[in-house]
Amino acid sequence: MEPTRLLSKQSKEIEREIVTFYKTVGNMVSLNSRTTEIFAYLRIYDALTQEQLKQLTGFSLGTISTTLQSFLQTDIINHTIIPGTHKNLYRIRPDRVDFVYTATTKIIENLERLDGYIMESQTELRHLMSKYPREIEFLHYRLNSLRNYIEAQRRQISREKRYSFFQEDTSGIVPLNEVVVYSFETRELDENLMDIISLYKEDPVKDRILRIFFTHRSLDQQTLIELSRFSRSTISRYLRSLLANGYIIALPKEYQKPRIYYLNSISRTILSNILKTDNFIYSYVPRFQEILYKLHSEKQSERDSRDIAFLEVKIGNIIKQIEFFKKKTRFLRQAYQDLCEFLEKNTSAKNP
Repeated sequence: MEPTRLLSKQSKEIEREIVTFYKTVGNMVSLNSRTTEIFAYLRIYDALTQEQLKQLTGFSLGTISTTLQSFLQTDIINHTIIPGTHKNLYRIRPDRVDFVYTATTKIIENLERLDGYIMESQTELRHLMSKYPREIEFLHYRLNSLRNYIEAQRRQISREKRYSFFQEDTSGIVPLNEVVVYSFETRELDENLMDIISLYKEDPVKDRILRIFFTHRSLDQQTLIELSRFSRSTISRYLRSLLANGYIIALPKEYQKPRIYYLNSISRTILSNILKTDNFIYSYVPRFQEILYKLHSEKQSERDSRDIAFLEVKIGNIIKQIEFFKKKTRFLRQAYQDLCEFLEKNTSAKNP
């Protein structure tokens, strides 16, 4: 067993484009850029040593070692010692991952745990219904929206339809332009929800801000500053980013009133962003085919023939993987469509 041969300098531009593809996918779902880059090189080469990863990424051995340990813990790679050396060869497990470094089995484990926690929380909150009926009903529906996201993922990952979807429209309880101020503490609930769901753990600031939007739905900048304890400049920067990426919407500014930002449907927001990422993955097939055609036409060029042979196989496999991924994710697309139809029907029934 020898260390993997790396591509020559002539083929680095293709290597970089494949890495950029993986990094774009990771960025779209809020994953760590450095971790995604290490993952990308493992996906390209299948097996690499720490020293090779350092050469490819320019990252420190400490960063690489920490990342590989996290991959080992989630079982997306394994490692073996190269005979006659003290070096480990780290090999990706393609059966465990697709285009990001999060194993789907881990996702569903966390979501099932989250579903159990939400049901417990909703039961406990009912004890406060007589004291805070409007706030408890509002929060119950917000938690239902998270449960709808879980149900959609359950249908995708586990191929199981456990529930019909839940009512989550809060507009009849609290108007969109009104900020809910809870008369009871919700910080522990916010933190527990996001600790389990782990959607945005790579960006703690975004994680905290979205926690607050999940439970409060509509917020002005000052209220968000007070609840999050972040600076005005930080909140302003993240609001712009969340608006640009479609996580939140801004209501038209009213005279002498602060602008209201809202995250209406938690389930639809998260799922639409996941599907947007999936669509980006599907859309890259023509570009990979273009690279493949270029490689075919370069058989007699100065490019190293070993590079050409390696890249033809690798890119061909990526295209096949995308085609398989598209078939596999049809369950999530169907679940999202079913959810949208359910919510629209439910809203129409409430507002004939």
